[in-house]
Amino acid sequence: MRNFLTYIFLAFTFSVFGQLAPPSLRCLSVNNSGDVTLNWAIPPDPSSSFVSYEIYMANLQAGPYNLVGTVNTYTQNTYSHPAAGADIQSRFFFLKTISTGSISSVNSDTLRTIFLNLNNPGNGRALMNWNATKNPLLPTASSTYTLQRESPLGTWTTIFTGSNFNYIDTITICSINYNYRIKTSDALTCESQSNLPGGLFSDLTSPFTPKLDSISVNAAGKSVLGWQASASDDAIGYVIYKWTGVWTALDTVFGHNTTSYLYNASTANAGSEGFCIAAIDSCRNISPLGDEQKTIFLSSNYDLCSRSANHTWTAYSGLPQGILRYDIYCSINAGSYNLIGNSTSTTFLHENLNPGDNYCYVVKVRNTPQSISANSNRVCLDARAPQGPDYVYIRSVSVNHNKQIEVTYAIDNTRAYQGATIYRSEDGITFSQIDYQVSGGAAQQTYIDNNVKVASQNYFYKVQITDSCGNPGKISNVSKNIVAQVSNDSEQIFFNTITWDDYSSWIGNVNSYNIYRAVNGVYEATPIANVVFGTRSYIDNVQDFVSEQGKFSYYIEAVEGAGNTYGFQDVVQSNKVDAYVEVNVFVPNAFAPNGINNIWKPIAQYVEKTDYSVKVFNRWGNIVFQTSDDNEGWNGQGADDEMYVYLIEYKNARGEYIQLKGHLNLLK
Repeated sequence: MRNFLTYIFLAFTFSVFGQLAPPSLRCLSVNNSGDVTLNWAIPPDPSSSFVSYEIYMANLQAGPYNLVGTVNTYTQNTYSHPAAGADIQSRFFFLKTISTGSISSVNSDTLRTIFLNLNNPGNGRALMNWNATKNPLLPTASSTYTLQRESPLGTWTTIFTGSNFNYIDTITICSINYNYRIKTSDALTCESQSNLPGGLFSDLTSPFTPKLDSISVNAAGKSVLGWQASASDDAIGYVIYKWTGVWTALDTVFGHNTTSYLYNASTANAGSEGFCIAAIDSCRNISPLGDEQKTIFLSSNYDLCSRSANHTWTAYSGLPQGILRYDIYCSINAGSYNLIGNSTSTTFLHENLNPGDNYCYVVKVRNTPQSISANSNRVCLDARAPQGPDYVYIRSVSVNHNKQIEVTYAIDNTRAYQGATIYRSEDGITFSQIDYQVSGGAAQQTYIDNNVKVASQNYFYKVQITDSCGNPGKISNVSKNIVAQVSNDSEQIFFNTITWDDYSSWIGNVNSYNIYRAVNGVYEATPIANVVFGTRSYIDNVQDFVSEQGKFSYYIEAVEGAGNTYGFQDVVQSNKVDAYVEVNVFVPNAFAPNGINNIWKPIAQYVEKTDYSVKVFNRWGNIVFQTSDDNEGWNGQGADDEMYVYLIEYKNARGEYIQLKGHLNLLK
């Protein structure tokens, strides 16, 4: 009879209070001290019979499990178990729910703390493996693990993300302390984290061999090496080697991002030189030697009768991705180097040299994708021919009011010549003949070029004399026009910024630049500013012209300095540019007729006054205020509402009609 009554009592208890489900244990996170923080999903409690959560832990999955904590708050979903020892080995946890009547739920899923095993074999590598929190994983658990490394203290960097349970970290710093940890997430938006093992590691691996890009010969005849930085982060420098029958170390340069070297003892003007490099890291490990490269050695011979120069050179050795071609560059009378031809062999003939001029040559090799090049030594020679005029000199390249370029040049007319050929280039390298002017005997001549876009393009000009024999003679200096541009900052509308490039070239150089301005198409008689050479921009404050429509025009005038050997002192003009200052209309969105701000008035600048209109409408579309005077505002007269609509119409600097609409609040 007693057993029957007990059964009846237990059945009554379960039916009244019910057995709750256990919490859904999701995440276990280990801290530095081996403490473990548990995160779980709270089970449903429809009958409000919750009493507590019980936390159980074991050192082995098979147990025994001991009660290590109790949580008496139903809504609490975390618990930190101190001194769990999870920094020594994995610990196993499950939870139970205790409900009214001391009814215990079944056990939750058992989760295991992630234990990260770290092995430091002392060979420059860190060997790691770890375990999952459960096998198989919970359906809500991520199968992706994030491995992080700490250095310096407090700074964690992700070095691996994936589903593996092992990883090898290659050390790239000479001597450093690293700590490691593993993280993985759950749909509960919690994370499981491993213990944080660490140790002192050293780099014993040689750095990656740097790639030598090229070896050029500079104007002083010295070899200059250029390379790509080593792919090893701890490379601290590079060892330079020269071939002297054996590889001889010349020097060591320091700095990971140091990628060039000048060999001051070079004799590249006398013959080809071979080099290679190696990287050295912070532990003084040296990489294998890189590939050898050899400089180009150029020699030239001048033929007086044909007025030609025959060039030969040694083939470049070791260029990455192979040789596409050799480009031959020439400087005339110490001018800029211009491309005059190319060759796939190691010879080039330069014909029709100008009498009396000095020519300097450099050969540049280019690799197949044209991403790398290298220069030879420089060779110079004097060209000789029947004597003609001593000089031809471009005095000015100026833009006129018709948007044409006027090229004015002077010729030594004390000696006979047949005429002058005008050449033009858009890049300063490749020139094309655009005209031929027969000699008129005048010492100065002008050529007008109307096939130009002066607002957007530099044009380079040079003039070559045809001597009395009909052969090309002296070549002038190269001169180019000034291209000016103007911009207006939409956030600082009172400032127009005029920019330009330097004029070139005068013997007297550029002394200064004058800036001229026009307001609404009318230029001022004097410049608004004069700036020294080297200045290539000017900011014009046009705040004093807010009452104007807002169109401003500018041009730059270059002024030649003293010292021209021919006695000239010229000026040239740039193109003219226009700036349209966009209107800046500030419209208050509220005012208080009986307060401090008792007048509502839009503030308009750079507006065409004859086309300015302001209207204010009430909610029924009736006009309660209107004006065409930008100085007149509304004092709220006739207002009996709190919100109005305004319509502002005006014409901007470009002559465009603009409308502004918005709401206006009247504060009483």
